[in-house]
Amino acid sequence: MERQLNIRSDEAYQRAHRLAQRRGESVTTVVTEALRQAEEAYPTPREVPPEEAAETIRILNELSKRASEAKKPGATSDHLDFYDEFGLPK
Repeated sequence: MERQLNIRSDEAYQRAHRLAQRRGESVTTVVTEALRQAEEAYPTPREVPPEEAAETIRILNELSKRASEAKKPGATSDHLDFYDEFGLPK
């Protein structure tokens, strides 16, 4: 069964017809080839297996633990000294 694709763009229409004429091919062939090339340029991302995801999370947790152990005494990330009681910069 043939399907139809309607694209309502004057620019797409003109480009497809110009290219088809230059290549001596049908508009359908030109558009199909352009879509094939675009699809190859953006391959489907691979699905990460649960075991691999779990290992990545384990590694990230280990790195986070190491980083927290390496912080300097008294170091904080609250930045309260930069703001007044209304949350505005001092």
